[in-house]
Amino acid sequence: MTLKDMEKVTSNKGVARNMSIKYKIAFITLLVALIPMVVLSSLMLFFYNRAIMQRADKQIEENIRIMSDRLSSVLQNGELCSNNLTIEFGNYYNDKSLKQVTRDSKVTSQLSQSLLIYNGISSIVFIDCYGRFFSSDPGFLNKSDEIINSDFVAALKDEGGKTLMMPVDDNPFDKEDKEVITMGKHVLNIVSGTHLGYLFINMDKDYLIESSQSEISYYFLFDTNSDIVIQSNIVDPIFTDEELMDSLLETGKKRISYNKESYLLAREEIDPYKWTVVGITNLNKFNVTGSDLWFILLTTGSFTAVLLLVSVWFSANFVTRPLKVLHDGAEEIAEGDMSVRFRFKTRDEIGRLGRIFNYMTQRNLELLQQVEDEADKKREYELALIQEQVKPHFLYNTLDIIIMLIEMNRSKEASRVTHKLASYYKNSLSGSDEIVSVEREIQIIRDYLDLQTMRYGDKFSYEIDVDEKAYNSQIPKMTLQPLVENAIYHGVKNKSSSGKILVRGRIITCAEAGIEQDGDNLIVELSVIDDGVGMAEDELAKLNALLSEEDAFDSDEKKALEEARITDHDKTKGGSHFGLYSVAKRIRLYFGKSYGAKIESAEGKGTTVKVYVPHGA
Repeated sequence: MTLKDMEKVTSNKGVARNMSIKYKIAFITLLVALIPMVVLSSLMLFFYNRAIMQRADKQIEENIRIMSDRLSSVLQNGELCSNNLTIEFGNYYNDKSLKQVTRDSKVTSQLSQSLLIYNGISSIVFIDCYGRFFSSDPGFLNKSDEIINSDFVAALKDEGGKTLMMPVDDNPFDKEDKEVITMGKHVLNIVSGTHLGYLFINMDKDYLIESSQSEISYYFLFDTNSDIVIQSNIVDPIFTDEELMDSLLETGKKRISYNKESYLLAREEIDPYKWTVVGITNLNKFNVTGSDLWFILLTTGSFTAVLLLVSVWFSANFVTRPLKVLHDGAEEIAEGDMSVRFRFKTRDEIGRLGRIFNYMTQRNLELLQQVEDEADKKREYELALIQEQVKPHFLYNTLDIIIMLIEMNRSKEASRVTHKLASYYKNSLSGSDEIVSVEREIQIIRDYLDLQTMRYGDKFSYEIDVDEKAYNSQIPKMTLQPLVENAIYHGVKNKSSSGKILVRGRIITCAEAGIEQDGDNLIVELSVIDDGVGMAEDELAKLNALLSEEDAFDSDEKKALEEARITDHDKTKGGSHFGLYSVAKRIRLYFGKSYGAKIESAEGKGTTVKVYVPHGA
């Protein structure tokens, strides 16, 4: 039975089954999305409003408790301070051995120390039985007569040493920028019970409520006469209604309404002073109203339903089909067919994704070819390096020197040459590591130069000056030997007088070397410097241009260089500089195109070859 036959059999099994898939998706999606949305909206409104009320009630109760504890703590500190000062002052005035000046100094010092000990106290004033005035705040000294003759002092004369809360109104200790609450005490001698003076403890009103400021909550402190002692900064119009404000202590409600706004009340009494803290929170500012939330939910639900319908329609027609093409093509690429390409005319995400797939496929092809080419190049240059390492003429000449020294009965020198030769080949040929430390590379060069100075005698001298901080950096093995060999055979050897070769290494920045590179800004510069015959400007420019190219060796040039190296040892592109080309290319292969080598030379003055490798690689 064919696919068309099966469609005919099932065509009569119901309209719903035969409905287009995009309509099925749209209908089911809307049904599944809208029903939970309605239920969720209703539940959200109910639980949200209940949670907001509980949270608001809990928050204001907690704030009231904290504020009450704070006020109670400060008031207790004031009472404790007055009691301690009463004891201290009694000791001072009972000690007849104290001079008046000493006693006055001790009283003043005790007032200052009490400010540091008891939190919330802004100033302390003491008027002793002789009429002397002491204050921790120098600003009260100018109004000492006013304070001594105030109603506060008169109110304490008949009190028996209790600490009292002084009236809020007409407080002589108030300033223009600071209002205070004052506790007063008639100080009596604890031994004889005689009058010692009057003590006033002042507490800053702002300090008492500074931790309870809020844009939606306001706090009031009422004294025992139901008068407002402290109120926070008021910005709500409800507090302009004096009748409502007077009823805050009388009403037992936890919620009141004013101008269609709801307010939540909380109260806390401060024992033992019988003062009351009242907090008011504007619930309309604290909570999003139910009507607003309904509007938000309905708008969001309608808009979401439309978006769902439109998105399902477009996804079925414009997204699913191209995605299927991408899926099938990706499977073919995954199976190894790199010839697959996508040709989408659109420039949307799917079109861009198709072009990205095309780019990735092409790039993978290029990278595979590049890896293969670089592997071939790496093996080719490593083979060339080994050929450069085992120079038959160098080995033969060194063995001739050893034989000559033995025939001349200079066995110690022959032994020294033999050891140097063995050390050179041990360091240069032993081990399978392609990358070695700069320190080991320097040892290879040192052995090589020692052998060459034994061979050529006074023809040249050498010096090695490499920063020890560069020793642990990595470098391809036998990088410097071809450069030193070139310095000998094409530099100082052809010089009429004795020459010198300097191998120098230092750590520099990429900017100093002219290298553009992200990340670490430090590199290692290794230089082989000779004062030999140098080279002409055109030859120097040609060499540097060739070394700076990203791919200095194409297949034809490599073939030409190899033939030149074999047939003519002295040609510029032959054996004399093949080692230099090999060094530069190997550095690029291992560390990237930012690194490599360059030459500086002046005819008749010498040549400098510099190579650059990463620091600490």
